[in-house]
Amino acid sequence: MAQAPREFVGRWSGRVAAGAEDDHARFIEALRTPELANLLRRTNLTAYTLYQDGADLDVVFKAERPSITAGFLRNRKLWPPFWEFVQPGDSALEGQRPVVFHWAKE
Repeated sequence: MAQAPREFVGRWSGRVAAGAEDDHARFIEALRTPELANLLRRTNLTAYTLYQDGADLDVVFKAERPSITAGFLRNRKLWPPFWEFVQPGDSALEGQRPVVFHWAKE
């Protein structure tokens, strides 16, 4: 019996930069478009979830290979410059904030 592929999980915690709230709202709307769904499919991610409470953000992304992480984090259509890093995400806190966007590979 074939073993299921190992899944890499990346977690990130941060916040929306002060004054960038409107840019962030437009970014969330853009994530929901077919264009961005196609882009997500091409990244080799298997899932991408964004949690938000006020300006505080948690992002959880999954992939079959950890090597995609650097390219994903540089892709401004999927990772905007107005998100400020606070700390690596904590799996114990995952899901504590409401989900504002979720995508999973079909």
